[in-house]
Amino acid sequence: RSIMYVQVSYKKQFVLGIIFLIITLSAVEGLLRIDNYFNHQCYFMSSNIYPDLDYNTQKQICDNYRDIAYLTGIDRQILPNQENKTIHINNFGMRGPDITQDKPNDTYRIFIIGGSTVYGSGSTSDKTTIPGFLQEKIDNSVIDQKVQVINAGIMGSTSIEEVFRIKNDLRNFDPDMIIIYHGVNDAGISWERYTDHTNFKILPEKKILTFFQIHLPEYKTPINALYFIERIKEGISGNDNSIPNTMADGRETHYILEHMLERSSLWHNRIKDACEFGNENGFKTMVILQPTLGTGNKPLVEYEHSYYLSVGGEKNTEIYDIFSNGLLGLENYCYKVEDFRNIFDNVPEFIYFDNAHLADYGNEVVSQRMFEIIMSTILDTE
Repeated sequence: RSIMYVQVSYKKQFVLGIIFLIITLSAVEGLLRIDNYFNHQCYFMSSNIYPDLDYNTQKQICDNYRDIAYLTGIDRQILPNQENKTIHINNFGMRGPDITQDKPNDTYRIFIIGGSTVYGSGSTSDKTTIPGFLQEKIDNSVIDQKVQVINAGIMGSTSIEEVFRIKNDLRNFDPDMIIIYHGVNDAGISWERYTDHTNFKILPEKKILTFFQIHLPEYKTPINALYFIERIKEGISGNDNSIPNTMADGRETHYILEHMLERSSLWHNRIKDACEFGNENGFKTMVILQPTLGTGNKPLVEYEHSYYLSVGGEKNTEIYDIFSNGLLGLENYCYKVEDFRNIFDNVPEFIYFDNAHLADYGNEVVSQRMFEIIMSTILDTE
């Protein structure tokens, strides 16, 4: 009898232990969700760039952007077939509608490739990204031919990953045109990674987080805990969240002057390589140097001006201008070479919510300029 009693006792303890664990995990999940609701992580919310959107809507956009799962590896790739209220990741891991690998008949296919500014960090929907607006403008134009604009942007992407994707992925979709829209990530990434990106290692905690995002997407404790810890660290370091500190390593400017000429030359050679590949494989390659806060003659609103000073002001802009030397001579290899640094000249609206990311209106301005540049090309193919 005593042996039987011990066995029953162990079973009870085990069951009670499981119940206690479930209650504890549920409590942690609930508390972290409450904390996450009142403490956002998105710069666009800190900036109040969308004053007409209520807090719940902005928080939804913020969480939707954060919750998208990426496949771990040296080259970031978005996990295909994901959907939430504001973002649809298609069957090939690109933001926007599902597509077929084989190009539909009588269709002109355009890919826009770049980092989070192309993907749409801070955009309120798939349709208010730069590719989304471009698709809308083409659909509403005099162009009769069917045109498909595909968003191939990936957060944090640079020319290293993009040239590789053009050669090994996008070419398989029979593109007619590839628009490379970037500059900020290439100018801002560490020199060590920019020259040898294989030294960029995926941290173990990121792999664990990705596992939960893929297999248990409704369990928010891992991702909420990660941001909670980051916020505690920021509080200890004394960072001011009203103007997010992008230079926690003590730099005076966002871009680093050292090696910038060599960096621009390396960027030039990578883009040249992509354009020559396009020429050899029957598609047009257009490169656009994106604007950054402070370039051109945009009148800055109060938040933009404060953020501009926080990342180095004129010194920061001057360093980015050095990077732009990489554009010189690319017109000999690329279908079109465009410099968008002055695209917001005389645009008084509040459009930058950090050093480079734009509100919906900024995305629309960029897409309008793109449309004007490529319209004649599409019309010539009809």
